[in-house]
Amino acid sequence: MKKKQMIFLLLLILVLLAGMIFLVRKRKLELAKMRRPVQYRPVVQVVSVKKGAIDVSVKYLGEIIPVTETQIASKVTGYIEKIFVDDGARVSKGSVLVKIDDRDVKAHIESIEARIEAAQGNLEALEAKLPGLKSAVYTNRGIYERNRILYRNKAIGKEELDISKKNFELALSELKATEKSIWAQKQMIASLKAQKRAEEVLLSYTTIRAPFNGIVQRRELSEGDIAVPGKPILSIIRPDAGVKVVVEVAPEDFVKIKPGTSAKLILSGKAITTKVSSLYPAASPSSLGICNILLEKAPFGLPYHTRIEVEIITEKPKGLIAPSQCLLRQGNINFVIKVDDKGIAHKIPVKILGTNEKHICFASSHLREGDFLVIARESRLTRISDGQSVEVTKRMQEASID
Repeated sequence: MKKKQMIFLLLLILVLLAGMIFLVRKRKLELAKMRRPVQYRPVVQVVSVKKGAIDVSVKYLGEIIPVTETQIASKVTGYIEKIFVDDGARVSKGSVLVKIDDRDVKAHIESIEARIEAAQGNLEALEAKLPGLKSAVYTNRGIYERNRILYRNKAIGKEELDISKKNFELALSELKATEKSIWAQKQMIASLKAQKRAEEVLLSYTTIRAPFNGIVQRRELSEGDIAVPGKPILSIIRPDAGVKVVVEVAPEDFVKIKPGTSAKLILSGKAITTKVSSLYPAASPSSLGICNILLEKAPFGLPYHTRIEVEIITEKPKGLIAPSQCLLRQGNINFVIKVDDKGIAHKIPVKILGTNEKHICFASSHLREGDFLVIARESRLTRISDGQSVEVTKRMQEASID
C-alpha cells in the first residue's frame, strides 16, 4: 500500500513540474513577441571646457563719504542769532555762515576801553608831576650837600643839617613812588589792551565764515539754540576734494586685498570699474578692515553718505573653466558630467579652485580643454546617471541656461 502511495506522489510531482515548465515556456514566448520599450535618453546641451583664469570676488556695501567734510562749530558760547545758509547751499570761502549774539562781548570790550581810558588819565597825571618832583630832588640834594660842608666847618648846627637831609629824602622818596606808580599804570594799560585784543578775537568768532568753497551738507542747530565750543552747527563738504567709498571688509577677505586691487561699484545693473586706494586693518569698532576707494566725484551722481554695492576681486585662480551651471554638488564632492564622442555621460569629480557668478575654475586629471560638459540646472544634472546615453541637441563654446 505504501509503495502505491509513493508512486502516486512521484507522478503528481512530475505532472506539476511539467505544467510549470509549460507555463514558463509559454510566458517566454509571449514576452518575446512583445515590443521592447525604448531606453530613455536625456536631451542635453553641452559646452566645451576652456583653459584660463577667472576673477573671484566678494561683495560688500560701501558708504560714499566726502574726502573733506568739516564740522563748523563756534569758539564762543552764545545764542545763535542768525544762520544764513540751508542744507545743500553752495558757499564761497569767507562768506558769512552763522552770527552768534555778540552783545556780551561788545559790552565787555566797552568796559575794558573805559578802564584803559581811566588808566591813561592817571598815567598822564603822574607823568605831569615828574618834572616838579625831579626839580625838588635836585634842589634838596643841593641844599643837603651844602649843609654838610657848612656843618663840617661848624657854620651850622646839627639840627639844620638833619632837616635838609630829611627834606632831600622825602623828595627822593616821592619821586620814586611816582615813578613806580607810572610803571604800574603802564603795566595795567598793557594788560587791559591785551584783554581788549582777546575780546576782539572773541568778537570776530561770533561771525563764522566758510573756510573754503563748498556745499552745506546739513544743519545741526537752529537760530535761538545755544552754541558752545566743539558742538557742530553746520557741516560743509568740499566737492573738488573728491569722495571715497569706505568699505568694511571681513578679516578672511581683507587679507586677500591690497592697494591697486580691482573693484567695481554697482548700481541697478550698471558698473564702474575702479581700484582699491588704501587699506586700514581692523580700523572699525567691529574689528573689520577698512578699504578706501578714492574717486573724483560721487559714483552715479549719488548723494553723500549713500550706500552702494562694491565688488572687490580677491583671487584669480587658473585652471579649467566652465559655466557655473555645469557644476553638480553631491555632499562634499563636486562633479561635472562629461559627454564623450559616443554620447555617453561620465560623472567626473573635480577640485574647485574658485567660483564666481558665471564660471567655475577647477582641476581634474580626467578632463582636458575641448571636452564637452553638460550644462543645465542642478536639478536636471542629478537625473543623469554615470554611463547613461544622452542626446546632445546643441554644442556651445560657452553658454548659460535661463
